Amino acid sequence: MKWFDSHAHLQDEVFDDDRSTVLQRAREVGVTRILLPASDLEDARKACELAVDEPMIYVAIGVHPHEAISWEEGTASQLHDLLDKTNRHALENGRDAPVVAIGEIGLDFHYDFSPRDIQHQVFESQLQLAYELDLPVVIHLRDATKDMIDVLTRAHAAGLFSDDYPSGVLHCYSESKDKLKIFLDMGFMIGFDGPITYSNAKKAREAIAAVPDDRLILETDAPWLSPRQKRGRRNEPSYLPWIGEEAAKLRGVSTEILALQTFNNACRLFRLSC
Repeated sequence: MKWFDSHAHLQDEVFDDDRSTVLQRAREVGVTRILLPASDLEDARKACELAVDEPMIYVAIGVHPHEAISWEEGTASQLHDLLDKTNRHALENGRDAPVVAIGEIGLDFHYDFSPRDIQHQVFESQLQLAYELDLPVVIHLRDATKDMIDVLTRAHAAGLFSDDYPSGVLHCYSESKDKLKIFLDMGFMIGFDGPITYSNAKKAREAIAAVPDDRLILETDAPWLSPRQKRGRRNEPSYLPWIGEEAAKLRGVSTEILALQTFNNACRLFRLSC
């Protein structure tokens, strides 16, 4: 079986001492591709540096809502330049282009680390950037459901999402299954991670059972949100099969089928050959 971890922060400093070992453990359990989303410009640069020399790593560049306060007039241009430089360097060195999405972007009204009006401005600026670069988006949503739906509905109506490819992914989905149709109708994939292995994560467990086969992807969100087998410890991509096994049970399919479906879906989302 092959697995695609569609969301892991391996550029985080908690992996600085053993990152190569973490990657090897991932390979040993069949995780062959990993998408690293960024939280800010510097984080994006670090992720890009890792991806150039490691063909199993892909990158989403962007500014997380927690860091929206750091957005400046030139940030969009800097992200664009980083994409061009990284993908050109990678292609010159014999690997495919690693920067494949804009993310992790969105709204987080749980912590409000950045003022809500600034979160809105930065989110909408990055949706526009993704449109200009013809890339999918990796979306973070926490305690801001109405605002998120309003922003995405306007973006969809304005034609900012592709008709030919998935619009992006709702990362770490924790909304009700009743909200799924709203996001699915706008072309989004739905991503699930460790919490689906928790018996008390009722909404996520109900939602994952209701996602269409061609819209589901899996992620670890490493180093956070470890599955129940490692709860309380640092998460890593090698734990993805545990998440996949639980997802398969909740959906009533074999783990082999679930692995193939989610791998192919992630490839389609990020426009990669399988």
